[in-house]
Amino acid sequence: MCIRDSPTPALTVVIFSLLVSSGLGSAAAGRLTAHLESRLIKILGCVAMLATLLGLVLASLLTALVWLPLPLKALITVALIAPLGFVMGMPFPSGLRRLEQWHPPSVRWAWALNAAASVLGSVCALVSAIYLGLVETMIIGSLFYLAALAVVARVHTGESPAPQPGANRVVLAS
Repeated sequence: MCIRDSPTPALTVVIFSLLVSSGLGSAAAGRLTAHLESRLIKILGCVAMLATLLGLVLASLLTALVWLPLPLKALITVALIAPLGFVMGMPFPSGLRRLEQWHPPSVRWAWALNAAASVLGSVCALVSAIYLGLVETMIIGSLFYLAALAVVARVHTGESPAPQPGANRVVLAS
């Protein structure tokens, strides 16, 4: 089997561009002020949704470009994935910063839930892609991102006090 027939170079380009661009998005999210952050998260969520829909349209176009040489296909892949990765890198650090200001002990739980969701989400996406198809899996993923965006848009942590211990209530201690 020739290296050109191997999926390894393409997979390497996809993973590398996604990791680098999401890391840059996380770094950019760290520089945002809280005022800009809430507005920008909503805008970036909408951009991500539009980009996902555009990706569905581009899937058929890219099938026609399969004859292109590998380096050009790699550049096209990076150009399509990097903006989405950048946007995907922003919500978690922004959410952690908001949570740390509101209730610092909950940050540990957020990290644990992120790890569990990453593992479960990737398995569910794989199963969904096998049984439903890639396009349907992308649509389902987009709907989950839209639901998360709706939650972020409705939650205003700055206006309410942090939870306090009381009857029938367990609150993590600092």
